[in-house]
Amino acid sequence: MKSIAAILLCLVLASCAVTNPTASDPIDKLVTSLNASNGMWINGLALNIDLPASASPDVIFAAAIKLVGFDEGHIKTYRIQEVREVKLNTGQTESYSAALVDTDLGRKVFLFKREINNRWWARVYDAEE
Repeated sequence: MKSIAAILLCLVLASCAVTNPTASDPIDKLVTSLNASNGMWINGLALNIDLPASASPDVIFAAAIKLVGFDEGHIKTYRIQEVREVKLNTGQTESYSAALVDTDLGRKVFLFKREINNRWWARVYDAEE
């Protein structure tokens, strides 16, 4: 009987330790934060990058980091870990691409979206861990 109680206690403690896997995801955290602003996040500076519609996320990010700097300087090395589509509130729901990027200046979340006339809208955010 004691062993069954010990096993049940271990299972309860283990289940308490399991957290929502997306709660620590930097892309999900950014999307939640931006969407909480009810579309106000879209205001402000953004990068406009001239590249063809067929440009890869790596090429778009390489162009973006030439245009943006951080308090620590400019990104010199990076590795894109993941790219996925996200839904963001801009006054209406729109699809954007989001990339999680490891850089020499820390992790970043790169938002980008194809616009008309071979242009890409882009912003780079510090990833919230």
